Amino acid sequence: MALVVEMLEILEHGGLGLRSPTPQPCALEFHWDRQRDQLHPNIDLSMSLEWTGAPMFPDQDSVPKELAQEKSPPCTDLITDPGAVLKNKERWPAHLCVPEFLEQSTTLWAVDRPFATGSPNCWRWASMYPLPVGRRALMIRPEMVDMSAWADVFDILPFEEYEQAMWTLHIEDRWRPAGKGALEIFGLASYPTELHQRLGHPVAGDLAYVVRGQGSHLLELLDAAEKWWRQFRGLVLKNRPTGTGTWTDREHFLGAAKEAAADIRSSGDKVTQEKVATRLLSSDSQLRGWIRHFGTTWQEIRNGQGPLYSSLSILNYPNLQP
Repeated sequence: MALVVEMLEILEHGGLGLRSPTPQPCALEFHWDRQRDQLHPNIDLSMSLEWTGAPMFPDQDSVPKELAQEKSPPCTDLITDPGAVLKNKERWPAHLCVPEFLEQSTTLWAVDRPFATGSPNCWRWASMYPLPVGRRALMIRPEMVDMSAWADVFDILPFEEYEQAMWTLHIEDRWRPAGKGALEIFGLASYPTELHQRLGHPVAGDLAYVVRGQGSHLLELLDAAEKWWRQFRGLVLKNRPTGTGTWTDREHFLGAAKEAAADIRSSGDKVTQEKVATRLLSSDSQLRGWIRHFGTTWQEIRNGQGPLYSSLSILNYPNLQP
């Protein structure tokens, strides 16, 4: 523990620590060659972003039409200027970079909390992702050998249950003195199935918030954040396991989709595109894209019987045993 404290001090004095962070640019902007109007060579954009309703990425140089036209603003503007971005719908990003926005926003918010002491566990908590912002969510972490050592963190958590933040924003109330009014917004993680929990792959869940002050403009920003976040709800916003979301051929995709539909039917639930997409760790819009790409129909998937153990569970998730 002494070594950890010493390393944190070295990083802090060297300008590399978490106490004086500098937001990093959006990966979308960083990897785009504006002169040639295309993605930099050897960059696979699908490993960095999760697009809403995006096409598949069969080639490394294939990018959505929206990106080529540069209509999607950088998502990191939400960190540096959240109020202005939320008020202007034209600045709402249509993509979310994992390290540059999701993970960075939670870290920057966490290290800015008013901790009572400089316990190294404060920095351990700040590096967790998704970030536990509820007391029970932190209690179940494997690091909780001695909860009393984490008292500084528990004291500043805004919620009581199992809330985990995929991103968070802090917006100061410009009509009140500094520190007297603010809006804090949290995009929560959700694990809708046992498979999501087992693989540690959350999907975009509910929106949570904490308001200090009574300004109506803060509530307007909260309403705008809810509308913007709605387009990502239910999507996997974290890099997927190798092979997830990519299919070697039509039979590979159909086998996985039919098995998902059969599993849903056997549990007594109604088979819908949303539920099948969730089983495939994807979105319903992406599922429809795959259906078109492979020249099949939703009726074939819904009514078909998949193999007992499809290539989804054996090839893409080799650690899952039948």
